[in-house]
Amino acid sequence: MKKNRILAFTLLAASPYALAQYANMEGSYSAPIGVSLQVIVLDSQKGDVAATTTVVQGACSGTVAGLGKVAGRKMTFTPFTKEENGDACVITVEFDKSFKRARIKGDACMVYSGAACGWEGATITKEK
Repeated sequence: MKKNRILAFTLLAASPYALAQYANMEGSYSAPIGVSLQVIVLDSQKGDVAATTTVVQGACSGTVAGLGKVAGRKMTFTPFTKEENGDACVITVEFDKSFKRARIKGDACMVYSGAACGWEGATITKEK
């Protein structure tokens, strides 16, 4: 019985922290190399987000916008609108502890940006 109370208290105490983390994630991020990300937290309890990322590098550009999930400091989302042969595209964003910087990468997303540019490991910083 005592273990159950401790477990329940621990879960309740951790929940506000997780909710505050997700609120800190919301906003716009960018990198000097032409990569940007906008995040809106839809449901902080479930970790539901809407996100858009754009890459512009010279004449090459692309955009992926969709719904996704956050677990810890990792967010993944897939495109709303599927391009032909674009079903496997997943954008992954791994945030630092303060949610002020992140690394973004696209897996199987070339159909959304072209071969000359992409989201491969770009470091983005939260805009003020």
